[in-house]
Amino acid sequence: LKPCSARASVVHIFCAEMSTLAHLLVRADEPTRTVIHPYRKPVEDPMLDGQVLVHVSKLVVTANTLTYALAGKMPVLKYFQHFPIPNDAPDSLAMTPCWGTGIVIASKCPAVRVGARIHGYFPFSPTVVLTPSEATATSFIDAAPHRVDLLKPYKMYFSSEDPQFKGLSYDEEDYQMATGVLFSTGWAMAQVPAVHPAKPKALILTSASSRTSRAAAFAAKFHKLPLEVVGLTSAANLDYVRGLGIYDSVHVCRDVSSLKKQTVAVQDVAGSAEVQQSLYEHFGGQIVYFGSVGMSHVGAAGKRPKLTGLGGAPPVPFLVFSAIEELRKVYGDFKVRRWLADSSKAYNSRMLPEFRAERRYGAEQTRAVFDSMVQGAADPQVTYVCSMWPEDLHEPVVASSKL
Repeated sequence: LKPCSARASVVHIFCAEMSTLAHLLVRADEPTRTVIHPYRKPVEDPMLDGQVLVHVSKLVVTANTLTYALAGKMPVLKYFQHFPIPNDAPDSLAMTPCWGTGIVIASKCPAVRVGARIHGYFPFSPTVVLTPSEATATSFIDAAPHRVDLLKPYKMYFSSEDPQFKGLSYDEEDYQMATGVLFSTGWAMAQVPAVHPAKPKALILTSASSRTSRAAAFAAKFHKLPLEVVGLTSAANLDYVRGLGIYDSVHVCRDVSSLKKQTVAVQDVAGSAEVQQSLYEHFGGQIVYFGSVGMSHVGAAGKRPKLTGLGGAPPVPFLVFSAIEELRKVYGDFKVRRWLADSSKAYNSRMLPEFRAERRYGAEQTRAVFDSMVQGAADPQVTYVCSMWPEDLHEPVVASSKL
């Protein structure tokens, strides 16, 4: 990140009428319920030495965003800890993080210059203060005290000059944040069963319309893994998922009992207790691996399946970072990097032409998108790109520069 002592005025963040700016929070104990909280003008400079003020331009709201909310309090993950709620908000509320794009509008950090366009984890807020550390030519880590013990990949920010973002159009950077960033999760979801000592014959992917499940199915086919790839989805998404052509078969979740009996590995993106229980009732001891990946079926949040006596490998949390470390032990670092890069490139070539963004502006429209995800009413063929700003202010006017 190239040094620059220039500093922009923060006045621009108040050009909008203050009543139009707000945070989108959730109830910490019921994170499917959203609350719009007013954005208050700071009474003093919000930055300390070494910090930057970032205008949060775009937030890519996906099923993964819901998982971050539903798992906000989980140990290790601690998603709610990434961004504190405003000082005047009730303690019963929490801030859900989301992948997105921001622009540095003021800097007291010599390593990060004003105008830098950065991509990473952001709050549902108009602005955020970050504390850059370990800066390279194209990236840094936020070293804010409240994030010290959080997983490193969620604290990393990449500039528009980083290879994964360089040269991307306005739409393409949204595709990268919505799909490209998450491809490694899907890739690892496919590879873990392939190296499992029990050698399952099939990989079952729940929430088959989700980006992570689609990435896993694609990776399994791209690498010609010895796995039959089976997708489970809702009746509403059945034709769409079958039309993707990346699954060997696709079934409605309620039809689990009709699946072929064989040894299987399950990667569960849905998080539905009902689907989980039906899988164990049907396959029993033939489930040799069950990875709990996400919670896209919000209606099942908090419910627990009754698995006692059904047999099979118990569910275990799936963490992509841990999974890739294990795969490096099997394949070696060089092969993991090369295979992941090759399959990611092929996946992007296949999926990018079909990318379609729908853009929403302001707290109310953003809340409506989040709520549609909760209700299962979001279109899986659409990527919802939101901003807490009015449309005419979501991209700040600052002197552009490169990190």
